[in-house]
Amino acid sequence: MSSIRKMMGQAEPQPETPPLRTAPQTPELKERSTPPMTEAPRRLNLPPVAPPEERKPLSTRVKPSLKKALEDYTKEIRDAGFNVTQEMVLDVLLRELRDSEGLREKVAAVLVAEQK
Repeated sequence: MSSIRKMMGQAEPQPETPPLRTAPQTPELKERSTPPMTEAPRRLNLPPVAPPEERKPLSTRVKPSLKKALEDYTKEIRDAGFNVTQEMVLDVLLRELRDSEGLREKVAAVLVAEQK
């Protein structure tokens, strides 16, 4: 019990000390001091940040030559100074496939031709 009382005593705020005396401001010092802010600063007009989408593993098999092409492409971008990963490259490719009707038709045409 006494240790709890000791902790509570330590948590109690200390009595305030009297303010320090300062020299009266001369007119020169008053002019140099910043004027009080009369108006609140305007808020920035920023769009809300969307939470990042959850990432899930994509387990698939690709041809070794295509995997090598992906590795080389990613390495080329990294060597240029950009911190990209193979996953980021695949994300962009899949987004383009989702958003570009022309690319979707081109991919479908290649797939149909390879199936013959």
